[in-house]
Amino acid sequence: MKYEIFVKDKDKTKTCLESKHLMDGLYVYDNLVPKGCHNGACGLCKVKVHRGDYKKCKMNRKHISCEEESADILLACKTFPRSDMEIEFIGRDSSKEKSQVYVLGN
Repeated sequence: MKYEIFVKDKDKTKTCLESKHLMDGLYVYDNLVPKGCHNGACGLCKVKVHRGDYKKCKMNRKHISCEEESADILLACKTFPRSDMEIEFIGRDSSKEKSQVYVLGN
């Protein structure tokens, strides 16, 4: 089945097959989804689901906490539509990422 997906942050509605996760289904449209890994490793496709039903796969805890998942914040590459949806890409929170500082010796 095909579902209508409204991408709130882009103010566009496109279709996505239920057999495709949101990233793959929407990737074919220019400038609609971030360029990411499509397998849950990068976290660039973090979305807030505002409305609609979906099936989800296991989320990468590096990018999606249990609390976020309970609040319908998911990875688009691990989320399959089961109805028309409204989503918003919010990306990963870079403030949570640990930066590594390298100090060179004398």
